[in-house]
Amino acid sequence: MPDRPAADRRYVVWDVETLRLSYEVPGGWRRIRDFGLAVAVTIDDQGAQRSWEEPEAGALIEYLEGFPHVVGFNSLRFDCEVMTAYGPVDTLRERSLDLLAAIQSVTGRRRGLSLQNIARTMFGQEKTLEDGTEAVRLWRTGRPDDRQRVIDYCAQDVVLTRRILDFGIAHGYVLAPVPDVNNRGEPVGVQVPVTWGDLSGLAGGAAEPES
Repeated sequence: MPDRPAADRRYVVWDVETLRLSYEVPGGWRRIRDFGLAVAVTIDDQGAQRSWEEPEAGALIEYLEGFPHVVGFNSLRFDCEVMTAYGPVDTLRERSLDLLAAIQSVTGRRRGLSLQNIARTMFGQEKTLEDGTEAVRLWRTGRPDDRQRVIDYCAQDVVLTRRILDFGIAHGYVLAPVPDVNNRGEPVGVQVPVTWGDLSGLAGGAAEPES
């Protein structure tokens, strides 16, 4: 089979942070669209990074739909759902590769498969904020330094997602954490096969996981 044209293999990785927490929204997790967009960060396959705030939400959807592959982590359930408040996202969903959904489809489980846990298992890397609730609180202060911390936190999620993607393309598997009863509950990684071949050839220098 001939190689797919390079334009057909282009991709963008994204992540969003929200204005509100689940308990602040009537309906909670059943109304993710009402969480509101605080900021999103995108990084394309060429390494171009950009941040987007709520007034740019419509432009963000249009930008993402310009790529044949839109990559995220838990993006179908969460990020895309947040964006439904700002415009149609059917095309975005059709073009989405949700790494969490892909890994979950193989492992048959969701518990313990957070971005932080997978990144720690594969690369020994921790996120810059404790969790997304801290990001919401920092954004609300309105202080430029606090908001920059949220943008940096969101950007780190995108970078980690891209590292997992690149590794999976290069090696055909990722590492999913599982409890190790012989190691006092510290997570260890088991290989999870992945088939992200439509993006083959675009991953550059996928890092080796921690030994």
